[in-house]
Amino acid sequence: MTTAMLAVGKAEAAKQRLLNIDFVQGDAEKLPFSDNSFDIVISRLAFHHFPNPKRCFSEMVRVLKTGGKLVVMDMEATEETLRNAEDEIETLRDPSHMRNLSKKEFTEMFQDSRLLITTMDCTELPVSLSAWLALTNTPAKIAADISKRFMDEINGSGLTGFNPYEKNGKIYFNQRWLIMIGKKL
Repeated sequence: MTTAMLAVGKAEAAKQRLLNIDFVQGDAEKLPFSDNSFDIVISRLAFHHFPNPKRCFSEMVRVLKTGGKLVVMDMEATEETLRNAEDEIETLRDPSHMRNLSKKEFTEMFQDSRLLITTMDCTELPVSLSAWLALTNTPAKIAADISKRFMDEINGSGLTGFNPYEKNGKIYFNQRWLIMIGKKL
């Protein structure tokens, strides 16, 4: 939705000499494309930023051709009892974060849209806390608060939903990435 991200994409496409790409600015809740336009629609690490993920999902299905595939890759929410804590920390780090969705919520969107789920997999990726905070230029005071929460959990007090651990003197956690592919019938 931002011109800055489109500029990054255009620069990368030019660097790799990719000429078969159009860059279009639009709103995920109202995609600027006709019904049944695409053979494949891909969303990577976007759903946790959407205020209305069901509306965005519906739009992706709308522009997908019959027989086409919808590929969604995003972070999977932690267990229900820790979701609020996890989302609070995510939002402190990145104010554009709305809410991580669970595997169940994604599955329901696929099923409600009558997409046949052909792939569902979850991968845990180790993430360095310091690198994760640097990625969004988290202000020092907020980064220190988040780091303290993670260290408190490592030391047995408080839960964040991230299950942090120490490795080589640094704080890490495993980010859960869910990938789902559905075919429009």
